[in-house]
Amino acid sequence: MEAEFKVQDEASLLTPGLLVYPERVSHNIAAMLEIAGGAARLIPHVKTHKMAAVIQMQMQAGIDQFKCATLAEMKLLIQCGVSNLLLAHQPTREKMRQFLHWQKENPSIACSTLVDNVESLNLFSDLAAQFSTRIHLWIDLNNGMNRTGILPTKAYALYQELIARKNISFRGFHLYDGHIRPLDLEERIAQCNKDFIPVQNLIDRIEAEGGVVPHTITGGSPSFYPHALRSKNLLSPGTTLFWDLGYKRIWKESPFLNAAVLITRLISKPNDDIYCFDLGHKAVASEMPLPRVELIGMEQAEHLSQSEEHLVVKYEAENDFKVGDLFYAIPYHICPTVAKYNRAYTIEKGVHTGYWDIQARDYQVELDQ
Repeated sequence: MEAEFKVQDEASLLTPGLLVYPERVSHNIAAMLEIAGGAARLIPHVKTHKMAAVIQMQMQAGIDQFKCATLAEMKLLIQCGVSNLLLAHQPTREKMRQFLHWQKENPSIACSTLVDNVESLNLFSDLAAQFSTRIHLWIDLNNGMNRTGILPTKAYALYQELIARKNISFRGFHLYDGHIRPLDLEERIAQCNKDFIPVQNLIDRIEAEGGVVPHTITGGSPSFYPHALRSKNLLSPGTTLFWDLGYKRIWKESPFLNAAVLITRLISKPNDDIYCFDLGHKAVASEMPLPRVELIGMEQAEHLSQSEEHLVVKYEAENDFKVGDLFYAIPYHICPTVAKYNRAYTIEKGVHTGYWDIQARDYQVELDQ
């Protein structure tokens, strides 16, 4: 596997580091389009990569609508000149004021965001009046994730409140069902369909009473394929652009390639069969138990500990590893891993060709309102 990622001049690379392979990103974009049946159904999330370069690659492939989770990501999408963006994170007051400022400053971009309760809806309506504008909202549904959203069985009342507001427009429903993770594809499809029943019942009720649900945004990466089997819904994968070990193990038959990997060097051998790398939890997503990466060439290593700057493993197989050797590592969770770096090395046909800046990794933006 190392040959797939190996860089010819490894001595030019500083560790820990993030490598991105544009050809593999292109492959993943093409696979997303094939599964979705075209660009019109895709509204991919930018949280995985946070990079203008990846947004531009998708736009060149015909994708013109995107999801984001932070104001920095929204600002990046605006700078890239996208046609349509969704801030898929229900704003609090100060964030909504900035959202509305950017919406007024960029009238050519269709901006929208989420709501899941009447109190936020009231706030948004008041702010829309203050800004003399109209806010485009999706009702965020909770169909089992229990993280955000309103239960579909309670959402009809919120829908009625929303459509009664003259300065609010209803874009449709949004749901993220990241809780759906069976390893077997048929089981994943079955659970996805089962959990979607109350959502479909809600849509049917609205349409039976003469209402219109313009769009429904469904799923993320694990449920991307099951939701693609529906019709008339939008699809919002994100991790599919870079892929990672966690989703690769959930969706083994996926067409996606690992397009971003980490590099680390062996920096010490403090004891027999004990190896230390410069890959601490400052350099890789660390919200899950060990192991948090798979070291290529040491796949069977036992990961013992990880601190701020160090990863310690036990590896008993015979080898000739030396201090200073470079290793490639596939992270279990790529999205928060990318956010730890300012830029990534770009690797094409084994050659380091330049860098892609990771522009939207900061939570802080200069407020304009």
